[in-house]
Amino acid sequence: MTEKRFFPASIVDEAAYLAEIANRSSLTNWAILTLEGEVSSRTIQETLDACLDLYPKFKCILVNHYPSLKRWFRCRWKYQDITSEDIFQEINDVNLAHDPQEVVSYCLQSNYLSNLDISIHSPFKVLLIRNTDRTMLIFISHHAAIDGLGGFLFIKNFIRIYEDMFYHKNRERNYAPDFEAISQPEIKFRFDRFSLRYFYNFLKQAFPMLQEPVIQVYGQDGEGPEGKLVVVAQEVAPHQLKKIRKVAKEHQVSLNDYLLAAMFQTIKNWNQQWNEQPGRIYINVPVNLRSPSDSITGNFISGFNISFRPEMIGEKGELVKLINKKRSSLMKSNVATGARNMLIPLKLFPLKLKVLLSKRSSHTLDPTLTFSNLGIANLNPSHRDEEGFHCMGSARICYTIPINFLAPWPQVDTLIYHNRMVITLSVFRSHFSQEAAERLLDSFVIELTE
Repeated sequence: MTEKRFFPASIVDEAAYLAEIANRSSLTNWAILTLEGEVSSRTIQETLDACLDLYPKFKCILVNHYPSLKRWFRCRWKYQDITSEDIFQEINDVNLAHDPQEVVSYCLQSNYLSNLDISIHSPFKVLLIRNTDRTMLIFISHHAAIDGLGGFLFIKNFIRIYEDMFYHKNRERNYAPDFEAISQPEIKFRFDRFSLRYFYNFLKQAFPMLQEPVIQVYGQDGEGPEGKLVVVAQEVAPHQLKKIRKVAKEHQVSLNDYLLAAMFQTIKNWNQQWNEQPGRIYINVPVNLRSPSDSITGNFISGFNISFRPEMIGEKGELVKLINKKRSSLMKSNVATGARNMLIPLKLFPLKLKVLLSKRSSHTLDPTLTFSNLGIANLNPSHRDEEGFHCMGSARICYTIPINFLAPWPQVDTLIYHNRMVITLSVFRSHFSQEAAERLLDSFVIELTE
């Protein structure tokens, strides 16, 4: 319980919510953990109650009705007295298959997870699905509350608290709430960050999208309702991942640059096969702006676009060098920071005008695709079983599936866990059918491993 019921929302929180309204999609991040062994529902609820105390942002809803004239210009987080019972649900389904794609499809059909209106409900939910020999633990969070990488930092802390309670360690610990973190990260006006140089770099990076058309990725059978979601998941086996890492090392580039090169080649070949659109391929690359020691549950994500004309995308060895050079240049010019600081003037706009501008400009700078490499999922490295799997209490975590929020363009996420890489593609049905999305992901994996 707190006397102060309203907390300022950062401009990033607000921008995420406005983007959701404009694009008519649910900007949520998912993380699906499949576990083998004993999973205690009671301990999960106790852990969630502790996490709600520790992360009070998950107890808030986003509102523009509060006792201040600022409500005409800014949203606020309204604190509510909720418990784990409000955000947790458990169901049994003995027929659910073990295949990652089956789990993803099941989650998409779940009424509990399909809608997350943060003007009414908490921006965080948890679903537990019990199977005959496995348990699926699904975390879903709204992008206005937490970014994808922050979500995995939260899960890592969740597992630590779960084990404390499961093994009866520190059960009386007081989880002091961090109310100061609710509005993080708050972008403040600073002349050194809102400089003409940053402004120029941002325009220089955005201008090609206005000058040359964006090549969009579609399947021939992609006609369908805009609101229907398609998510496909595929696993890259340990021997394949080892080969991918070896090739990236031979090219003297990071794994991330090698993945981007394969994605550019995949989109080029797909475009030649199905559409032959003129223009450039723009891949949006998220950038984590948090410090290594920062585990606050906020939006510390920005990004930039890397783009090439199809004729520039050739042999992989040359392409990875081009990507490495362009990415390094964009990072040095602080384009990601500049893009976030471009949101500062929005503070002066009334909310109704922000909504109107969001709806009218929502597709102006849409990329071809967003590619997000989440790295290695070190969920609980201090507790492993004899086969090297991370554990949560007495249950081992078999695999982890990330799903990014749905945008009007396709999004691909990669995550490495236990020497396997899981790749997910999320997209609207208006772009792809389930079968076409699976073919595109197959093409990407082939491009990676050939």
